[in-house]
Amino acid sequence: MTDVDDKPLWWLENDRLRVEMDLPEYRPPRFTDGTYTHDVTDPIETRHGCRIQFIGVNTRYLESWEVRVDGTAAFEIDRRRDKQGNTVYEMTAEKFREAVVHQLEEGS
Repeated sequence: MTDVDDKPLWWLENDRLRVEMDLPEYRPPRFTDGTYTHDVTDPIETRHGCRIQFIGVNTRYLESWEVRVDGTAAFEIDRRRDKQGNTVYEMTAEKFREAVVHQLEEGS
């Protein structure tokens, strides 16, 4: 997504606030291959009628978070911040997709 018309409203709002507060460039959470998480989770949620969440409960920085599918813990995922402070999940989009679909199939 590079065109302003393609950006979701929440991204545009973050961009506005970033400029207003003179903050570094905002990029939504993404995987190590650069794919934005919402570009992966939204289609899976639509196709399977589920909800995917990245959750960190009482975690400290650099501790793993967990991915939940319909409220059930599916697997852990490591994360880090890039130089601009944006979240990068330490998994490729394809591996994430495979892990979630596997969880959905196991739960069926």
